[in-house]
Amino acid sequence: MKYAIILLSIVAVFSAPAYSVTYTHAELAVQAEQFLQQQLTHLDGNTNTKAHTLDSRMPERSCLSPLDITLAGNHIPDRQATVQVECLDPNNTWRLFIPVRIQQVQTVVVAAHNLSAGQVISASDLQVTEVDVQQVRDSVFTNPEQLIGAKIKRRVGSQQPIQARHTCFVCRGESVTIVSVLGNLHLQATGLARSDGLLGERIVVKNKSSNKDIQGVVTAMGEVTIGY
Repeated sequence: MKYAIILLSIVAVFSAPAYSVTYTHAELAVQAEQFLQQQLTHLDGNTNTKAHTLDSRMPERSCLSPLDITLAGNHIPDRQATVQVECLDPNNTWRLFIPVRIQQVQTVVVAAHNLSAGQVISASDLQVTEVDVQQVRDSVFTNPEQLIGAKIKRRVGSQQPIQARHTCFVCRGESVTIVSVLGNLHLQATGLARSDGLLGERIVVKNKSSNKDIQGVVTAMGEVTIGY
């Protein structure tokens, strides 16, 4: 009798029906985000993934077998991808397409507060924080020292990344001091900047005395050095 009870118990365990797993909208979004994160080894730096919010009117989904998750389409994702989540149960087949945004995160210099056009940048105007550089159109800065003393060309909002197009040490159309270095001899002339330049950048300036265009390196606010 004892052995018969044990045998019946074993049969009951192996013959018990499998139960499907029900996934909430949030759980499906996390599955899509985690899958896509594993596909982004081709991108430099840190990356984050954020799935779009699923329609709240859509019912929760259940599946007996593990979900089949793939990328929809053949493109290599960089800014956004569509993740296909599918249940392949014979009696409960369903498929969802979840858009997922990709953030390429980098630590860059941002404005600590609103900066106005014409303002000269000081250390207190700058902060360093992580931003999604995919949303930035121009080159950004990683070291605040690169920007201290530069002039703001156009308004920069608080916490906005400071981009190359926002600033200049030498600004196009402004008068500059041209310093010519000949050994230990330093000669100065007045010039006109043909383009914007940050510290250490090479730009073209017009010598007002000779009326000729020459190239030099931006070495200070309003200063370009020749033979540097």
